[in-house]
Amino acid sequence: MSLAFTFFSSAQAETITLVSEDNWYPYAALRNGKVSGFTVDVIEAAYAKSGITVEFVSAPYSRCLMMTKSGKALGCFNSLNDASLASDFLFHQEPLFKAVIGIYAKEKTQEKSLKAIDLRGYRVGVTHEYTYGEKIDSDKKIVREVAPSDLSSLRKLTMGRSDYSLVYTRVADYLQTAYPTELKGKVQQVGVALEDKLFVSFSKMRPDAARYAALLDQGLLAIRADGTYRKLEKKWESPSP
Repeated sequence: MSLAFTFFSSAQAETITLVSEDNWYPYAALRNGKVSGFTVDVIEAAYAKSGITVEFVSAPYSRCLMMTKSGKALGCFNSLNDASLASDFLFHQEPLFKAVIGIYAKEKTQEKSLKAIDLRGYRVGVTHEYTYGEKIDSDKKIVREVAPSDLSSLRKLTMGRSDYSLVYTRVADYLQTAYPTELKGKVQQVGVALEDKLFVSFSKMRPDAARYAALLDQGLLAIRADGTYRKLEKKWESPSP
């Protein structure tokens, strides 16, 4: 019986590869030659419930999406399931997490409750190929100052090259801790642009994508039910620089 079970388990074992953004800590980033972060751990734990091992590779987010859209990659994360991506990608149902995109300004700014509509007419720092929700992405009155990364976007803000910058709050918190000389005390959150859920965007060019999306949903429900998800949240509450 033991040998039969071992054989069955080996036969059922699968390994898949997903592409992670290379510079979006603490959610996902390439650090010390390894992809790590909160969502990396969440995806790994969720697929483990189905006996699936995940190998992670990293790339800039724009390339991550391009690889997935063309079918070279099975999936890319972390993505908003919004109108700009829905036609090209397949999304699972259960979110990886929910997060806030903060509106950031230089420290001297006094306003504290800005919304997306308040950005009209201003130079707003955004990161290349990121999406920020329908209200922002479709608003032609927002002047976009495009940067290659969130760190670069915040640096431009401190130098006065933009009036505001859009960065997820946990990412901004981490960057201010990791780069205190450049950012600590020089930028502040002055509003919320969006609060939404994030997902793995799966390739519509891959016939197995729907199956792996469904298995991810099953796994996410399972790790939320058994307490694993909460343990991972606690692990990543205060990541070290």
